[in-house]
Amino acid sequence: MQQPAAPQAPAPAAPAAAAAQAPAGTQAQAPSVASMRPEPRPIMMEGEGKFGGTLKYVPQGSIKFIDPMATGAIVTGTVGRHSYDQLFWRNANYEIFPQMLESWDISEDGTAYTFKVRGGQMFHNGDPLRMVDIAESHNRFARVDPLGRQLLDISAGNAGKERPDQVFNQTLDEANNTIVMTFEQPTAMVLEFLAQLDPRQPSIMHEDIWSVAPGQPVDIGIGTAAYELVEWIPGEVLKFEKFMDYVPNTGEPWDFTKGEITQYLDGFDALDIPDHATRVAAIQTGEVDVLDDFRIDLAQTLTGAAGVEWSPIRDGNYGGTSFNLNHPPFDTSEAGRLSRQAVYAVAPNDRIMQAAVGDESMWTECYLVIHCGTPWGSVVSDEIQAQGIKTRSGDLETAKRLLDEAEALRPGTKDMDVRIIAASDMPFMPEAGLVMHEAMKEMGFTNVELVSLDWASRVALTGSEGPWEIATTWSNFANGLNPLAPHMPGPTSAAGYDEPRMADLRGEFLVETDPEILQNLYDEMNRTIYNNPHSINHFMFSPPRAIRADVKGFCLDCLFPILHNVWLDR
Repeated sequence: MQQPAAPQAPAPAAPAAAAAQAPAGTQAQAPSVASMRPEPRPIMMEGEGKFGGTLKYVPQGSIKFIDPMATGAIVTGTVGRHSYDQLFWRNANYEIFPQMLESWDISEDGTAYTFKVRGGQMFHNGDPLRMVDIAESHNRFARVDPLGRQLLDISAGNAGKERPDQVFNQTLDEANNTIVMTFEQPTAMVLEFLAQLDPRQPSIMHEDIWSVAPGQPVDIGIGTAAYELVEWIPGEVLKFEKFMDYVPNTGEPWDFTKGEITQYLDGFDALDIPDHATRVAAIQTGEVDVLDDFRIDLAQTLTGAAGVEWSPIRDGNYGGTSFNLNHPPFDTSEAGRLSRQAVYAVAPNDRIMQAAVGDESMWTECYLVIHCGTPWGSVVSDEIQAQGIKTRSGDLETAKRLLDEAEALRPGTKDMDVRIIAASDMPFMPEAGLVMHEAMKEMGFTNVELVSLDWASRVALTGSEGPWEIATTWSNFANGLNPLAPHMPGPTSAAGYDEPRMADLRGEFLVETDPEILQNLYDEMNRTIYNNPHSINHFMFSPPRAIRADVKGFCLDCLFPILHNVWLDR
């Protein structure tokens, strides 16, 4: 395992074309994830781009929310990044680049970040972008993001304040389009926070949205990015049109989500097609142009299909099962903790992947809390396999022992309702739910029910306290780019999780500079989560994505489907 190394020299003020770097003397950084990744395989333009046309795109599942700060649903973020911009975006190797900025700088001591915003940027409703919109958008995002909440804790002026009252210390200069963020301790994680890709995003929003608390109903989208949302019919379609007053990041080479955007398309429609076979048929007949993640067993039907290209994505998703800790049997009591560990132990991860994904070339074993494939490894991978907590095929004996211990502490645990929620219109989730249903009955739960819902209904249900006990899910690679990324749990969650030790570990990691201590902290984070799990990670898999051959400029195997700089050769 390659150890994380501290930067050797302070980063200079960065022009818009330079990848962001952390300052010396702050938290040591792991080697860039970019150094670990193969090159992406974009579909090349093959000539000059053509303007015009409306692209038909099928997201991976139904869209319940359009506020990218209100939900961890990947589909919301995927469409949202076409209408909302961020100060920083990433290239296909996940390196950070300024996007809405003319320049940025970091103080020598690593406590102050200065951002010079490009002038002339407008919101979709015609209002000019203000520095206060950026500042308040960041405050709003920080309240729903684990790393953001940590940064609030070290932001000057927040000592003694309740969480809802905490804000970043930001000095705004509207006349000069400048923002300065100040912290009480040096940290290199600010740009990681501002360049997050998923599940929630630090989108720059109009006051009509940033003034609404995340989670409150929002049925409009007003950003500054290249396409504006003009119509949303829940369960049917989201319609986006070219924003005529968009101000591009001129001169910056385009790569994945960063750089200069040419608006070739008149717009695009995001269509809700729940049935995967119907989706695949639609791209074969040319009724749709881009098909996001779909059932892997259907991909081979597209091999050799006229006018269709398909590929697995380059970086894997982490298949998982989430717990509802708001009530028994998986609550925060000791019996609940043991019950959660028991389910972790029984999970037959290879059978889940074989059922949901199929060929082992499309999935890989992983025993870390965050995604494998980054520079961060841990001895805990071996420890948990030896303990029987997470194994390739499940450890039924360990699972039964842990469930017996839970039953002894709370008689009746085995007979409690266990409803497994599985979204029928998403890859992986239905098959994973079926395998987990069988495994949980085998380990000793007597009232296990598999509940099939569409993705939008599943998101609404699991966003509440119930009735549900566990839910199949998955998390894409962007959630695990570093040890403080969203996939590494914080101390609490909306699902009732409570592990105070994680607040201490994440807080220490945020400001630590010694590589050896950082590695030890990361190891301890993994141990803490496996001892008190808030969800199960199965293994990683690469779902397929497909396009029509006349869709040009599209990166077929990038982490997300991005429609910027895409054109239709018709």
